[in-house]
Amino acid sequence: MIKTFPTVFLMASIMWFTVGCTSQKAQPSEKKSPVQGFRTDTTYFITTVDESAPTKQMRNTYLEEYIQKSEIQCSQYLDRPIAQTSSSKSDTRLYLALFDTVSELFGVKPITDTAKKLYRKNEKSSNETKLAYRRALSPEIKRGVEIARERYARKLLSNRYRLIESYTMPDLYRDLEKYDRLCNYDTGLVEINMILKKAGKEKKGKIAPFSPKLTINPETIREKVEAVTIESETKESKNNSN
Repeated sequence: MIKTFPTVFLMASIMWFTVGCTSQKAQPSEKKSPVQGFRTDTTYFITTVDESAPTKQMRNTYLEEYIQKSEIQCSQYLDRPIAQTSSSKSDTRLYLALFDTVSELFGVKPITDTAKKLYRKNEKSSNETKLAYRRALSPEIKRGVEIARERYARKLLSNRYRLIESYTMPDLYRDLEKYDRLCNYDTGLVEINMILKKAGKEKKGKIAPFSPKLTINPETIREKVEAVTIESETKESKNNSN
C-alpha cells in the first residue's frame, strides 16, 4: 500500500486536471491566443450557456445579447483616433478602387487620377495624404461597417428558429467570429464601393443616384475625395517649390 500510494495520488491528480481543463468550453472572446483587430468582450455578459446541455433558448438569448453589445463595442472601436488605427495591406487597393468608382460615376477622372498618384507615393507626404483621406471618409467608412454588420446580424438572427441540434453552439461561435471580423475599416471601404457601383447601375433606373434610399450619399464621397485631393496636391506643390 505504501508503494502504490504515490502512483494512485499521481493518477488521481492527472484525472482531476484533465476533467478540470475539459469542462470549460472557451467561447470566442475567451481564447488565450492573441487576436488582432476587434473582438467582442463577453466578460460581463448576463447570459450563460450550459455547454454540456445547451438549449435553443440559451443559444438565442446569447446571440441576441452578443449582437446588441457587440454593436456598441464595435462603434467604440471605430471611434478611436484615426492616427491610432493601423492600415492594412489591402488599404491601397481599396482606396484606388474607390477612386476609380468615383471617376466612373461622376466623370471626374482628372481628380481621381491625381488622387491615385498621390496615394501611391512612398513618401512622408503620401502617408499624410492617406491619413487625410481616411479622416475625411471616416463617417462614411464607419457607416459602411454598420451596414455590413447589420446585414450579417439579420442572417444570424434568422437562425433563431432552428433546433439546437441543427444550429449548435460551435456553429454560433464560428459565425460570431465572422461577425467580429467585419468590424474594421476594410469592410467599410468595400461597402462604400458597393454602394457607389449600385448607384452607377441605377443611375438611369427608378432610384436616383442621390436618393435617400441609398444609405451613404455618393455625392458626399465625391466631394470629400475632391477636397482632400486638391488640398494634398496644393501642399505638395508648395513643398516642391521650397
